Amino acid sequence: MGAGYIGVRFVPATTTGWLAQGLFWVGAPLCALSFILTTPLTGSSSLAPLMAWAGMGLGVGVAWLWLRWHPCHTRQGSGSFLLATMVGNTGFIGYPITWQLLGSSHFSWALFYDLLGSLLISYSAGIGLAASFGQTHVSVPKLLWHIGRNPTLWCVGLGLALRNYPLPAIAHQGLLAVAWLMVLAGLVYMGMCLGETNLHMDWRRIIPCLSIKMFLVPLLLGIGLTLVGVNGLPRLGIVLQAGMPPAFMTLVLADVYRLDRPFAASLIMVSLLVLVPLLPLWLLLFGS
Repeated sequence: MGAGYIGVRFVPATTTGWLAQGLFWVGAPLCALSFILTTPLTGSSSLAPLMAWAGMGLGVGVAWLWLRWHPCHTRQGSGSFLLATMVGNTGFIGYPITWQLLGSSHFSWALFYDLLGSLLISYSAGIGLAASFGQTHVSVPKLLWHIGRNPTLWCVGLGLALRNYPLPAIAHQGLLAVAWLMVLAGLVYMGMCLGETNLHMDWRRIIPCLSIKMFLVPLLLGIGLTLVGVNGLPRLGIVLQAGMPPAFMTLVLADVYRLDRPFAASLIMVSLLVLVPLLPLWLLLFGS
């Protein structure tokens, strides 16, 4: 990400746009398909998407109450605030972190939290919320078209349909290498976009938003999982994914629907720094 943030000053202005198109049509779909086909299912990891939806509802609910009590936002700023508390960056940032901390044997919890939770939320409730708060009017048929044409969603379905067919070892290793290459490309793209964006450090809005998204929601999910008997690495995987920084999709939707883009970019930038001290906290509280 740092390479992208610095390097964007030395590449043609069209580079970011080309990389975005490549990731949308090729990179993200290949990443999703590759991980689904190469990741073994463990335990009840199919419950992970339910946790993602629960975390989304909790985050948006608390954020909505906060905005009612502290109406210091414009309508567009409120939209960016709610989007940031709704979905985390459980893919490009969540994958490498959870892979390292959970290992491949429990990575399926993080994977399905992202693909069947965060991804579906982003391209359904996320788009609907952005459209309702933005300055750009978009008809319902056009919204459905934008959702339905997303190649990543189609690749998720294809991957789930093909999971029962075993892969040769060389294909398994090749797909895994492609998946991690796409994650790396996504991180570079994020850095480039942040390097091009003017930031607006309004701490009165940034602190409560990130407190809800990165502290309150994962803490409550972790406590809830403990109470129902989910412990160990599966619980840690859910907590880590719930506590990821706001999804980069918040910046994309801010562009498309004319929400508060500088605020969205500032949230992402600050959240990357906040993540560093929070990871040891989650390991301490829910790592065993």
